[in-house]
Amino acid sequence: MNNNFDPAAHKMKSGLEVHHQILTEGKLFCRCPAGLYTNKHDAEILRHMRPTLSELGEYDGTALMEFKTKKEIIYLLDYDTVCTYEMDDTPPFPINQEAVDIAIEIALMLNCKIVSEIHIARKQYLDGSIPAGFQRTTIIGVDGWVPYKDRKIHIVQLALEEDACREISDIGHVVTFKTDRLSMPLIEVVTAPEMVTPNEVAEVGRIIGRLLRSTGKVRRGLGSVRQDVNVSIEGGTRVEIKGVPRIPLFPALVYNEAYRQHNLLKIKDFLTTTIGSIEDLKADEFDLQAIASKVSHRLIKKSIEKRDAKLRGVVFRNLKGLLRMTTQPGLTFAHELSERVRVIACLDQLPNLLHTEDVSVAGLEPKDQQLLAKAMNLNKNDTAIIAWGSEQDVKTAIQEIILRVQEAFGGVPNETRQAKSNGLTDFERILPGADRMYPDTDSPPTAITLERIEKIRAQLSRPPWELEKKYTELGIAKHQAEILALHPQRAVVEAVLAKNAIDPKLVVWTMIDLGKHLQRQEFPIQLLEASHWEKVFALIAEKKIYREGLDLLLTFVAAHPEEDPEDYLAAQNITPLLGDNLQKKIEKIAAPNRNLKLFDDSNWPKVLMGIVMGEIRGRAAGRDIWDIVKNQTR
Repeated sequence: MNNNFDPAAHKMKSGLEVHHQILTEGKLFCRCPAGLYTNKHDAEILRHMRPTLSELGEYDGTALMEFKTKKEIIYLLDYDTVCTYEMDDTPPFPINQEAVDIAIEIALMLNCKIVSEIHIARKQYLDGSIPAGFQRTTIIGVDGWVPYKDRKIHIVQLALEEDACREISDIGHVVTFKTDRLSMPLIEVVTAPEMVTPNEVAEVGRIIGRLLRSTGKVRRGLGSVRQDVNVSIEGGTRVEIKGVPRIPLFPALVYNEAYRQHNLLKIKDFLTTTIGSIEDLKADEFDLQAIASKVSHRLIKKSIEKRDAKLRGVVFRNLKGLLRMTTQPGLTFAHELSERVRVIACLDQLPNLLHTEDVSVAGLEPKDQQLLAKAMNLNKNDTAIIAWGSEQDVKTAIQEIILRVQEAFGGVPNETRQAKSNGLTDFERILPGADRMYPDTDSPPTAITLERIEKIRAQLSRPPWELEKKYTELGIAKHQAEILALHPQRAVVEAVLAKNAIDPKLVVWTMIDLGKHLQRQEFPIQLLEASHWEKVFALIAEKKIYREGLDLLLTFVAAHPEEDPEDYLAAQNITPLLGDNLQKKIEKIAAPNRNLKLFDDSNWPKVLMGIVMGEIRGRAAGRDIWDIVKNQTR
């Protein structure tokens, strides 16, 4: 990060779009099973995508951009997870009502107003991720909020939609998808752009994520949740960072995008100061095939010899220095051009262009610089870019380079960008506009009755932030309260705490701390069901087992879930020792050990405590045992 750049000083604002698969048995618009992933496939389908006109007779810019790529799209089909609906060969089934109920529940927890009718819309996607070329989506709730510090972050809407395919590879003009994830129910939570620092974006993302997980009705694991982050600064525009898989990446991505927009505005100033307006831009294109064989650069030479590649170039007059201007940390404006070429012209073997301002080892050698200067009539204030590949691809590349420089006169273009693990981003596509959405004529409206909403509302669990406050007021540590609020067996803990029969700290320690310890020892504690935990806590409440013996009991229950744990206590003679019986048992254990040789006699109580615990572990409270042991003399 550039420590001299402060996003807040540039009035940065950011919003989130959280996409999370919900836990249903079937897919959203068909009856195929949801959640089944496979590496096998039974058939392949090849398709090409073409844009369609919107209701107003206009094309969406993203669709036109995707059409330029001329992609061949291959779908790998598994018979167990896909049907003719996903391939757009039959109309959709009625929407999955289980998914609608879950979406309503989550929308209510987000304090949203629920719509009275579901209207399905089509959202156009020409990247191939949906074979139909559009995603079916519907709004369930609007105008909600979540608490954040001393204010509210508003929820613009919660939508229910079908998930897209899994991308397997994208090389050149061929992209391959698996269809097992296609049409799985997915909710989209959209916040208002009310986060004003990079860290706030991450913190709000955690709040929303914790609320979704607390329902127990969303899927977990890799690929089940994807977040889009929208960022803009004063003078910039909304840029969407697509598909961020992990919240810890948010701060760096948001910061670097704000920094990128700041630098793009500086580039805009450079352009207008240097040459004036976009009408004054002089971009001269050159067919360089006549000198291609004379270029000594290894990549160009190899490409032309092996693939008969074409070489073309463009010169921007009086714009020397443009390509070296910083955009993201460690990147320059030349990277913006390279990414456009990679995505739209499909020249994805990097580097995919060279320019006269590159002074690195991999750049153009002086000999090649002189050759190109002569061929393109370069002046000292000009900058030149060359690209190579198939004839059509290299023409597209040059056109996109010119277009991107033209866009730079406007500052920050509306883009969707791809998140990278180092906190930087790459170009993905033009940001979609309103023209991509239109009604789905295959799906009739569906009413959501007040009775249905109120029935779901009556069964809502409290949101995590309320549960955490309640648990901490009971004396439970903050980190334990955060875990408990999302625990799958939280209802068991709630029932136990309501009876006031056990110390809340002991309940939480048993389920969370001891449970984690035993999991690390490879005992499958996570598989215990509510009935198992209820029996364990009942034995604690009845003082038939104490804290010190709970690891033995839980280990047995995990290994023998079908057996009664009380039978185990009886078989192991783990019966309570109280009062005089405990005193007599400890004295009996102490008697033969009083002559033990010790380096320091003052350690006798601690030594005896260890011996006693080994024999009567779990039959009495540790503090009661210590009260007796510490008074035992040699």
